[in-house]
Amino acid sequence: MTLDEIDALMDEPGDRLPLLTRGEGAALVALLARLAARDDDQLQAFATDLQVRLGGRLPSA
Repeated sequence: MTLDEIDALMDEPGDRLPLLTRGEGAALVALLARLAARDDDQLQAFATDLQVRLGGRLPSA
């Protein structure tokens, strides 16, 4: 699956599902930060966008 296809998946409408624990969500955001630090511009942009989307939904401790 390409990054463009994954990006399109993020914008599909539908119900939000509570599938992650707070710790899993925080770990995913941290992993995305590491991906965003890579030299691939498209991967950086995608990882940063997803990190912002998910990070904004995580409850603050």
